[in-house]
Amino acid sequence: MQIKHMDATEMAEAAALQRENFAHPWSEKDYMEHLQDKDKIYLTAVKDGRVVGSCVLWCSFETADLCNIVVDPAHRREGIAEALLHQAFRECATKGVEQILLEVRESNASAIGLYDKSGFDRISVRKNYYRDPQEHAVIMQKTL
Repeated sequence: MQIKHMDATEMAEAAALQRENFAHPWSEKDYMEHLQDKDKIYLTAVKDGRVVGSCVLWCSFETADLCNIVVDPAHRREGIAEALLHQAFRECATKGVEQILLEVRESNASAIGLYDKSGFDRISVRKNYYRDPQEHAVIMQKTL
């Protein structure tokens, strides 16, 4: 498996993963609008020539927002999400980012477990943040 910067040829596969896994997925157009922006980090996990995961962070000065991370269900529990996160941490550090923030569905125990294991702390809850279904978001933060 290879973790790399997303290129334009991988956007369709990344968008397909979004559609398969999220109620409100990003489209290819969403990826295209920001792919070349120097303040954004778009990573893919490629295995056997296929995109099996992706991760997007938007950096603003000393803070980055983890916008989304997704792994193909057929490849979960292979360490892909963790590898994407660790590469994202390295990329953020080179940009001078000091902290990473994220929101995660309160019911998403596996994601919360991954973030806990990766050094994020729970700092707050955002009431009724998500829809379809409506749910609270746990706000988490990692200091680099």
